[in-house]
Amino acid sequence: MKREFWAALLLLLLAAGSLWHLHTADQLTARVEDSLDRAEQAARQEDYEAALAALREGRQVWQASSVYAQVFFRHPDLDSLQEAFAALEQLLRQEDRAWPAALELLRYHLQTLIRMEHVSPGTVF
Repeated sequence: MKREFWAALLLLLLAAGSLWHLHTADQLTARVEDSLDRAEQAARQEDYEAALAALREGRQVWQASSVYAQVFFRHPDLDSLQEAFAALEQLLRQEDRAWPAALELLRYHLQTLIRMEHVSPGTVF
């Protein structure tokens, strides 16, 4: 009976840890998305300094959680996300009108990263 109790307790702890991870990942990506939204608004108004500031804020939020991200996310996905941040920053610095495509790529990488963490038939099989 003791073994069943400990097995059930371990299962509950694993489930709670998974829920905590999903909540934390969702919160992290939501904060980054908020910064990206502000960067997009500023860039659409051609205020590239404000857009860069908002983008840097989002990048700082992401980098502040780098230890968490490196433990829980795949490293190639993290590399792609960092490259997308850098590409968007470069385009905004140059005031290049191609920034919307870079922003969409960054959002795609961020959404793909979080989508892979949620349980679905595609992530299980």
